[in-house]
Amino acid sequence: MTAAYLPSILVPIIGLIFPGLVMAFAFIYIEQDEVA
Repeated sequence: MTAAYLPSILVPIIGLIFPGLVMAFAFIYIEQDEVA
């Protein structure tokens, strides 16, 4: 029962939220590197 709707939750997280976090960390890293 749980595995039925689990992919519909994981796919948006992996497809949207994870790239967003990667871009956010990359932006912060670049900004800190420019300041330093």
